[in-house]
Amino acid sequence: MNCILFPVFIVLIAYCSSGYSLKCYTCEYSPSLCSTNATCIHGDDTCLQIRFAELKTYACWKSSRCNINEIADEFGADNFHFYCCQTDFCNKGPATVVRETILSIVTVMTTIWILF
Repeated sequence: MNCILFPVFIVLIAYCSSGYSLKCYTCEYSPSLCSTNATCIHGDDTCLQIRFAELKTYACWKSSRCNINEIADEFGADNFHFYCCQTDFCNKGPATVVRETILSIVTVMTTIWILF
């Protein structure tokens, strides 16, 4: 019994101590979809996308600062739209997210249809 518990204990310690860092797209004032990405620093737990007319900014951000006042103060803007999310690379364009969602739904429906 001890031979089994010790390796399980070691694996649990390794997983609990290994940190996870969010990955986001990071571009400033880009006219097109951003392809540059970065691993967020400790404390930045949200991906942010801001749209100023035709330009977009993508960044790592703190969820506690994901509100219109904080973003307006930081970027010195008054007319913009923003989007915050907390999964890897989730701050890409909303059209891409919609296409991926539709593709996922179609895949699940096809799998169910094939199985039944």
